[in-house]
Amino acid sequence: MDTTAASGFALKGNMGTFGLLFTVLAFTAPLGVVFGFISVNISFGIAVPIAFVGVLVLMTLFALGFTSMTRRIPRPGAFYTYIGEGLGRPMGLGGSFLALSTYGFNIIAAIVFSGIAVRNLIVSFAGASAVPWWVWALIMLGTVWALSYFNVELSAKVLSTVLVVEVTAIVIFDLVILANGGPEGHSLEPWNPANLLTPSVGILLLFSVGVFNGFEATAIYRDEVRDPGRTIPRATYLTIIFLGVFYAISSYALILSSGASHAVADAKADPPGMMPHALLTYFGAFANQVIAVLLVTSMLASTLSLQNILSRYTHSLSVDGILPRRLAAVHPQHGSPHAAAIAVGAVLLVIQIALIFSGVSESDLYGAASGVAFYGMLLLLLLTSIAVIAYFRRNSAGASPWKTLIPPAIAALGIGFALWTATMNMDLLIVAPPAVVAVLVAIGYAALVFGVVVALVLRRRGSPTYERIGRRAQ
Repeated sequence: MDTTAASGFALKGNMGTFGLLFTVLAFTAPLGVVFGFISVNISFGIAVPIAFVGVLVLMTLFALGFTSMTRRIPRPGAFYTYIGEGLGRPMGLGGSFLALSTYGFNIIAAIVFSGIAVRNLIVSFAGASAVPWWVWALIMLGTVWALSYFNVELSAKVLSTVLVVEVTAIVIFDLVILANGGPEGHSLEPWNPANLLTPSVGILLLFSVGVFNGFEATAIYRDEVRDPGRTIPRATYLTIIFLGVFYAISSYALILSSGASHAVADAKADPPGMMPHALLTYFGAFANQVIAVLLVTSMLASTLSLQNILSRYTHSLSVDGILPRRLAAVHPQHGSPHAAAIAVGAVLLVIQIALIFSGVSESDLYGAASGVAFYGMLLLLLLTSIAVIAYFRRNSAGASPWKTLIPPAIAALGIGFALWTATMNMDLLIVAPPAVVAVLVAIGYAALVFGVVVALVLRRRGSPTYERIGRRAQ
C-alpha cells in the first residue's frame, strides 16, 4: 500500500511524460550551459563532444538502477527515499539534508546569475544600467516564489514554453554552424576517443558530468504525474538522451565556429567570449541581444524548477516530521506544497539579502554557490548508486543484475572518479582562498553528517519520527 497517498499529504497533479521532461530540463538551463559552460569545457581539450557521449552512457547506467528504485519503491522523496532504503534511515536523512544544501546553493547561484543576466540585457540595449544586479535578482526570486505556490502544471506550462524557445535558438545556431563548417570545415578530432587521453581528461569529464544535473529530479514529482511507474522512467531516460545529444552537437558546433585547430586556444584565452564571438561572426550583433533576452527567460525557468524541487524536499521532510508538520500542508485547490513553497521562498529571501549586504561581488557569489552545488550533486549521485546496489542485494527477488548491480556499480566508479577529480581541483570550481574553498566543500559533508546524527538521536530516543524517515509511513 502506498502510505503517502493514504496520508492526506500527497501532492496533486496530472503531468504526462513531456510535461515532466520539460520541467526537469528547465532546471539544467540548456541555453546557459551552451552559452557559458561549454567553452570552459573546451578549454580542457577538444574531445568535448565525445566526452558528452561518454557521460550520456554513464548517466544511462546510473538511471537503470535509479529507475528500478522508482518502480520498486512507490514513494516520493527521490534521493532522500532511495538512499534511506539502500543505506539505512540515518544515511537517508543525511542525504536529504545534503540534497537541501545542494539544491539550495544551486538556486542561490541561479538567482545571482539571473540578476547579472537582466543587468547585461539592459546594458546590451541601453549601454548602461543604473539598477544594480541584486534588484533584478530579488525580482526573479519573487516571481518564482509566487509561481511555486500554484499547481505544478502551471509551472510546467511556463517551463515548457521557455524551454522550447531557448532550445530552438540553440538548434538554429547549431544548424547554421554545421552547414557553414566554420573557418576550417568539419573535423573528426572532437569525436576521436583518443583525444580524451590527456592529463586534463579528469577535468574535462568533470565539467561534462556537471551539466547533466537535473535529470534525477523526475522522481521528486512522483505524486504529481500520471502513471508514475512509466512516466518517471521515460522522462528520466529522455532527459539524459536529450542532454547528451544536445550538448555533444552544440559543443561540436562551437568548436567548428573557431576551427578545430584553434578552438582550445580560443576557449583558454577567453571562455566567456567564445560564444558571443561566434554569434557576432555568423549572426550579427542583433543575435547577441536575442540571446541576452533568452538567457534571462532560461534563468527564470531554471530558478522556478529549483524552487519547486526545494519545496518538495521540504514537504517530504515535513510529512515525516523532521521539519515542522505544518509545512506538509497541501493546497486544497492547487494540490501544491504551498506551505513549504512559502517557507523556502522566505528562507531564500533572507539568505539573498544577507549575501547582498556581505559585500561579496556577484561573480564570486555565483562561482562559489555553483561550485558547492556541483560538488554536492556528485556526492548525492555516488551515494544513490551505492544505495541502489545495497538495496537490491537485500531485495533481489525479481531484480535483474543487469539493471541493479552492474550498471550502478559502473556508474558509482565513474561518478566516484568525477568526485575525486573535483576534490583535487576545487580551485577550478570555486575561485577563492584555499581556506574558504575548504569551508565551502565541507558544507555538503557537514549537512550529510548532521542528518545522520539527527537520525541516530531520534532512534536512541525511540521517537516514532525515526520510523517515518524516507516517507515510509505517516
